[in-house]
Amino acid sequence: MVLLKLCWILIVINVLTIGGGFVMIPMLQKEFVENYHWLTNQEFLDAIAIGQVTPGPLTVMNAAIGYKVSGLIGAVLAMASSYLPCIIIVSIVAKYYYDYKESIIVQSSFKGIKPAVIGLLAAVAILLGNAALVDPLTVGIAIISFVVIAFTKTDPSFVIIGAGLLGAILL
Repeated sequence: MVLLKLCWILIVINVLTIGGGFVMIPMLQKEFVENYHWLTNQEFLDAIAIGQVTPGPLTVMNAAIGYKVSGLIGAVLAMASSYLPCIIIVSIVAKYYYDYKESIIVQSSFKGIKPAVIGLLAAVAILLGNAALVDPLTVGIAIISFVVIAFTKTDPSFVIIGAGLLGAILL
């Protein structure tokens, strides 16, 4: 039963979210941490962190959550449930996109989606910030990381690794 709930949650969230994987994080957190208590907030943040250091961050995050909830089979089903809606939607959209791309309804829909995506990304930033920025040191590391990524051409992977090492050394 838990596996069915896990798969259903991931399928529904993947069907309903537009704008990239990070838009899903508030909904995943609400379901896995608040509603079903399968994870603590710290475990959820750890799953996000694990995903961020790998290719396919949201898939790896969902696999980590699936593993925590129900072992290896949970991880495999979580990955499948994350990809299945995307494969179906992209296949349908690709088939009809050129027929309807000039439609005022399609264009207006995409214009309306942009502010919603920005709002959801802001919610993710607040959620993660509240949990991760717990003292002046972590706030300082976050500010320095932001400045380096925003104002230099440094690869964000190096900033993430550097911030992690700095945090590990100083904390």
